[in-house]
Amino acid sequence: MSRRVASGVSRSCAALACVLALGAGARAQAQDSTPTPPPAPQAEAAADSGSSIKLGAMLDVGAPDGVGVSLVLRPAPWLRINGGVTTNTLSLGMRGGISLIPLSTFVAPSINLDLGRYFDANYNKLVERFGGIPLQTSVPFDDVGYNYGSASVGLEIGSPERFSFSLKAGLVHGSMVIQDAEKLLQDVTNDPDLTAKPLTFRFTTPSLKLGFLFYFL
Repeated sequence: MSRRVASGVSRSCAALACVLALGAGARAQAQDSTPTPPPAPQAEAAADSGSSIKLGAMLDVGAPDGVGVSLVLRPAPWLRINGGVTTNTLSLGMRGGISLIPLSTFVAPSINLDLGRYFDANYNKLVERFGGIPLQTSVPFDDVGYNYGSASVGLEIGSPERFSFSLKAGLVHGSMVIQDAEKLLQDVTNDPDLTAKPLTFRFTTPSLKLGFLFYFL
């Protein structure tokens, strides 16, 4: 009788152990099959905002700006900041500006504002270039520069993330000051006794510019 009881107890213990082992295995399998939660939206948004920052180079040619080479920073898809050097075949200059691009499409409009300065230009040639009558004088004015600002609208064609071609049209307003204007006026009027204050020359002219932009970072 005692042997039967002992045998029944051992069978019951073995069955209980099997049930516990199966339950533990099922829980482990359920934990392994639990899907990984998706990444937080904040992390994805941060990654997207970081990828919108671009660094590139721009080459443009036009009138009356001349030829310009600039570095371009794009902190946001709708904003570009540029700065570089220019030449109008008379002298070298510096230029900086911003562009607003409302659409991130293959063909997109742009609004552009620029400020610049040219150094060491000849006054007579500048007057002739901007549509005036050149002065018939032998007095040299080789150290005359001018400041200018331009506003334009443009059309850009290309990939917003890699490269684009642009055509811009607008207006340029500039001013130059001749500090030693007395010698110029004396030579023009043939009056050695004439006195004069510094001469300011201002101009406003249409502008047209063709450019190429390439992002390398």
